[in-house]
Amino acid sequence: MSEIRGLLFDKDGTLFDFQATWGGWASDLMLELGEGDETLAEQLAQRIHLNRAERQFAPESVAIAGTVDDAVAALLPGLPHLDYDRLLQWIVASSERIAPAPAVPLLPLLERLRADGMVLGVATNDAESAARVQLGGVGALSIFDFVAGADSGFGAKPGPGQCLAFCAATGLRPDQVAMIGDSTHDLHAGRAAGMVPVAVLTGPAGHEDLAPFASVVLPDIGHLPGWLAGG
Repeated sequence: MSEIRGLLFDKDGTLFDFQATWGGWASDLMLELGEGDETLAEQLAQRIHLNRAERQFAPESVAIAGTVDDAVAALLPGLPHLDYDRLLQWIVASSERIAPAPAVPLLPLLERLRADGMVLGVATNDAESAARVQLGGVGALSIFDFVAGADSGFGAKPGPGQCLAFCAATGLRPDQVAMIGDSTHDLHAGRAAGMVPVAVLTGPAGHEDLAPFASVVLPDIGHLPGWLAGG
């Protein structure tokens, strides 16, 4: 894949293992939002298809590929004492304190890709501020040339806005960029922008879910160098 010069990564489920990063955090957050009421915490968890006992999201959860706004909209009817903005701020602030679980040893991989001449970016349906804090927390923020969230002004995936913004910021053509993600939202966004859609299996979706929409399905982003080399 010598024509590829840019790599645009989804964040959760791609750079970070989705369930290991978010399952436990969300389970604790439901109890926090429910002010310690286990019954209410379970009701809130059901709204976002979260199994608190297993600390894992179901594949259909809005939290997997949706935006923070989507999660707020799902939870808010169960929290009538909160308004939209308060709940949004609560979730974003909590997510900025999370300790992400990288899907692979992240810094060596990113540094290798940069050394190979790749331009790197992140396009996430999370809030941009949370993404920057989380990437900074694992020492990776400075490696990326571009970071956008659903609130950055380019829209959310599966729309192509974030992908096209990456191209505008870096001067690369869409066909020179691979959009790498763990959900069909990522793949649809990349393809709509004219990028090469690359799927990874470090999120809840399986091979059979992603393969119809991907140019290639990799076990994780650690396999990118081999794929780029044509292996």
